[in-house]
Amino acid sequence: MRRVWALADKDLLQTRRDKLAALFILIMPLAFTLFLGLIFGGEDGVTPMAVANQDRGGEAATELVEGLRKSPVVAVERVSAARLEEQVDEQRVAAGLIIPAGYSEAVAAGKPATLMLVRDAGSSAAQTVENEIRTIAAGRAVEERAASAAADAVAAAYGIRDGGRLKADADIAVRDSLDAPAFTVRAVSSGTAEGEVPSGFDLTSTGMIVNFVLFSTMTAGIALIMERRSGTLQRLMTTRATRGELIGGKVLGMFILTFVQQVLLIGIGALAFGVDYFNDPAALLLVMIGLSVLVSCLGLLLATLFGSEQALVAASVLISMAWAAMSGGWFPLEITGPTFSAIGHALPTAWILDALRGIILKGYGVAQVLPAVGYAFAWAAGFFLLGVWRFRTAEK
Repeated sequence: MRRVWALADKDLLQTRRDKLAALFILIMPLAFTLFLGLIFGGEDGVTPMAVANQDRGGEAATELVEGLRKSPVVAVERVSAARLEEQVDEQRVAAGLIIPAGYSEAVAAGKPATLMLVRDAGSSAAQTVENEIRTIAAGRAVEERAASAAADAVAAAYGIRDGGRLKADADIAVRDSLDAPAFTVRAVSSGTAEGEVPSGFDLTSTGMIVNFVLFSTMTAGIALIMERRSGTLQRLMTTRATRGELIGGKVLGMFILTFVQQVLLIGIGALAFGVDYFNDPAALLLVMIGLSVLVSCLGLLLATLFGSEQALVAASVLISMAWAAMSGGWFPLEITGPTFSAIGHALPTAWILDALRGIILKGYGVAQVLPAVGYAFAWAAGFFLLGVWRFRTAEK
């Protein structure tokens, strides 16, 4: 075992001396995480919207704006009506809401009230804004109508002519009643592809980890190809090192490299981008081990399949990009069709991504991530057996 560690340490020393290694292992994944994370929703995953309130002083209008400001779904920017449409046209916000004068009066009277939404008809983000506006505005309208109906019923039953105070009391009673709903709904996620859709840095941090950990097969595999070409592997076989120890050293070196890479990217993702990786450290550790074992065995196989650095680089780039995209690293599989999602989940990296995002978004523990880790180990075993079968110490 000591010789295995010595061989692994030799490969890691070569990687540390490679000036380009840090670019692919750390700098590029962080740059892509930041860039794509801002595109797909930023730090909070909220949708920006503009609001122009022309019903100044209106109670219902004020409450609607305040409800939108407190919403975890949208981020409100207050602008003038003239500026609002320009903001939408320039795509600085997903949609714009104009609250017309008289809106609060109509709501208080229980009459139909109109809001104006300026949006791009084909924008899914604008649809999110519209749904949130409907939810908050409808809640206030329901309160007013319920209070008016209750006040009118009591006034008619007891012959009360001045219903103003009665309406105010009914309004308070209705609000108190609605604040304490008669039932609650607890949502339970089902399956790895169901539940909350990842966005922002929850999407890109996990995706870029898988993408660039796969990319690290290039860094480790090139060393094996160069040693085989230079005759270093043959000379190592003249020492006490066995073929098994040689293979074990190579795989262990790749494992340590990719595991340390994950530690760095996950640590920065949690501290700099606010991704909740550490909801269950034990589950996270299992997933990290599964990904490193998978990529290490894949790296061994690729290094035995190709005889030149150029061919290995091309294969590593193609596999890392294609696997990451098909597995949901670049966009969530939840938004794709069932066929594409099924094909993507044939790959072990899709299961790894589901497990990582499950830890972040759904509170997955060890039991929930075990299927993903087991699937990754099954693929890793296949890669390892093929790599051992193909392994040679000299060029043919």
